[in-house]
Amino acid sequence: MAHLRLLSTDFDGTLIAHPSNGRCSRAFADVLTLHREAGGLWAVNTGRGLEHAIEGIGIFSAPYEPDFLLTNEREIFLRTGEGTWEPDRKWNGLCRERHGQLFSQAGAVFSRITELATHSPDVTLIHESGVLVGLLTTSEKVMEEVAEFIGREAGHFPEFSFQRNTVYMRFCHRDYHKGAALGGLCRSLSIAREEVFAAGDHFNDLSMLDGKYAAFPCCPSNAIPEVKSAVHVAGGYVASLPAADGIAEAWNHFTNQQ
Repeated sequence: MAHLRLLSTDFDGTLIAHPSNGRCSRAFADVLTLHREAGGLWAVNTGRGLEHAIEGIGIFSAPYEPDFLLTNEREIFLRTGEGTWEPDRKWNGLCRERHGQLFSQAGAVFSRITELATHSPDVTLIHESGVLVGLLTTSEKVMEEVAEFIGREAGHFPEFSFQRNTVYMRFCHRDYHKGAALGGLCRSLSIAREEVFAAGDHFNDLSMLDGKYAAFPCCPSNAIPEVKSAVHVAGGYVASLPAADGIAEAWNHFTNQQ
């Protein structure tokens, strides 16, 4: 696929199944090698924070490291020639500024979320540097209920949103998500959507799988029904294999179409 310049892949559930040893599959390693030999780039677009993402990539042990890490579903980091990770200061700076402004205004929403967690043993709040950034639930059923609750409570703050994956939720500005981060990266690299392949498996991946930012969206067989539906509507590919093997299957499918 000569015109494919960028792979944007989620990590947990998309490249590695749970439970698993967290290692790269042979099929995906082969795809990554072919892609890199053709001059292609790879971005891991994940809900993990930077340190957790670096740890996972180390265990994954792919034949090549990603060129970019898109972390916390919104921030962009670039790998330097020395193998360290440099933030996209302009993008990340504006992202943090807008989140700071929003969260300072949405105190009432955070108060209601804190009250909910106080009265529910099934909800645990997550803080980073003393700031409430998300929550964890004991089951996906509880997460559904929490998502509905926050949706109602945030009615007066239309810019307040969240990203969710299984039992994890991260609060965010509605304009910042995996799709927006992918779009920001592509603009900085002058890469068109027709040159982008995107892969994901859960709710927080939907924004990069609707066809707006990537012309070649896909998902593994273990993706949730909502993701499979979105990929289908966008004209993408729903793999018959799980995790990284499914992503390799999708890459080969698109390649054979050319």
